[in-house]
Amino acid sequence: MDFSHDELRREARDTTLENDAAVPRLREALSRLLDRSDVSSEQKQDAILGMNRRSALRFGGLTVLGGVLLAACGSDSGSGAGAGTTAVAPGTTAGAGASAAGATAGSTPGTAAGGATADATILRTASSIEELAVAAYQKGIDSGLVKTPAIADAAKLFQSQHKEHSGLFQSLTKQAGGQPFTEPNPVILAALQPSIAALKDEMGVVMLAFQLETVASQTYQNDVATFMDPKLNAAIMSVGGIEARHAAALAAVLKQAPVPVAFQVVDKAVKSGTGVS
Repeated sequence: MDFSHDELRREARDTTLENDAAVPRLREALSRLLDRSDVSSEQKQDAILGMNRRSALRFGGLTVLGGVLLAACGSDSGSGAGAGTTAVAPGTTAGAGASAAGATAGSTPGTAAGGATADATILRTASSIEELAVAAYQKGIDSGLVKTPAIADAAKLFQSQHKEHSGLFQSLTKQAGGQPFTEPNPVILAALQPSIAALKDEMGVVMLAFQLETVASQTYQNDVATFMDPKLNAAIMSVGGIEARHAAALAAVLKQAPVPVAFQVVDKAVKSGTGVS
């Protein structure tokens, strides 16, 4: 294999640093919920528990258990937001993902999926994409097709970051008054099933991951300036930057240009509400 294992490991380390710097922006959006007096203690606790659904989150290098955080929260509550997505099947330019995107309507300015606002629909879509990425990486890890240690390590790292992003998007969905979406996006998953079933080598797994990272990064960029709450723009773009970095690292493994165009495109972006309405 022609790519540099050391370069992939360096990129993975840099991605961790960027993720650690970016995720606090999402947490800041969530923390605003704790300062609100128009929501109940129970709602606030629901949002925090959503964020800590995997029992703990890393806050500035310190692991804060859900119980400790709840004790510090006192009596605030919040609502959440959700988002929708579409995907592109590996080996295609628009492929099944584009079909999925075209088959669903975008977000509306009023009430949306799960009784939530349009912001919640965007965030629900985002968490559904993150959950799909988690499942796809697990499929690759369990397949036995990934033989290169550097690729296996990167897959586990990227998967862990997607888990964290999903938990944060779910918490924000509650803050926006929506029902968190906790499963892989069914529309995108259905579109990808033929490619998943056809996986037969390591590069096929990398291509699948690359396509999903590209869809995620383009979707989040496309979501910028569509939120009713403007602070969510920085939050989702922070995560979008991480996914774009994942895609660039995987592109190098595939011997593709890490940055193929001067300006980010959004032709593979998923419409808000896809698969989560």
